[in-house]
Amino acid sequence: MDTLDLWHRYKRYLCACPSVGLEMDISRMDFPESYLAEQEPAIHRAYDAMARLESGAIANPDEGRMVGHYWLRAPELAPDQAMASTIRATVDEIKRFAAKV
Repeated sequence: MDTLDLWHRYKRYLCACPSVGLEMDISRMDFPESYLAEQEPAIHRAYDAMARLESGAIANPDEGRMVGHYWLRAPELAPDQAMASTIRATVDEIKRFAAKV
């Protein structure tokens, strides 16, 4: 691949997410041009599974409970308002306690 081809590949495969301060360059990874399109169905399945978890699906059937650790950072994602309120109140209590320490 010549320099111009590498530049075009870099521009195509640079993932910039300024909202979280992240950039990821995958342009030099050895994958065929068709790879991302081939992976699209799996990516959609992963997003669907994530959406189910975020809305309160049982993630561990043996324990019969939801997985909601990410709700601690974003209580608005909790499956109901009562749970979101509990999370906010608990985080506020922890912050008050930490300030006293």
